[in-house]
Amino acid sequence: MDTAVFIYAFEQHPNLGSLAQTVFRAMENGVFRGYASVLALGEVLTGVKKSGDHDLLFHYRDAFQRFPGLTLCPCDIDVMETVSDLRARYNLRVPDAIHVGTALVYGATAFITNDLHLRCVTELEILVLTDFM
Repeated sequence: MDTAVFIYAFEQHPNLGSLAQTVFRAMENGVFRGYASVLALGEVLTGVKKSGDHDLLFHYRDAFQRFPGLTLCPCDIDVMETVSDLRARYNLRVPDAIHVGTALVYGATAFITNDLHLRCVTELEILVLTDFM
């Protein structure tokens, strides 16, 4: 899962919040298992710390650690090898390559995002939220 899916769901994005929340409900109900790189946690915590919203900060920390059906994945050597492959093949930005590389290493069959440019990746299915509106 891409960082944006968390942000849209937990910060109730006006256009995509409901759709992103549907993703989390499905994960919570065991429809699928979700995987996210620790990078996603770092990205969302940075924005929340800048805003000073302590309640949201607690909510994110709790969600990443305890949300049913979600696994927070480390960026280890295998992920970094895959990141370098993706960057060489698709010229992805480092954060995007880390997210997609994590998905690949942990056996995901799809990657949920809202970044249209990630559709170039062919190793797994790229699901773009706006396609489901």
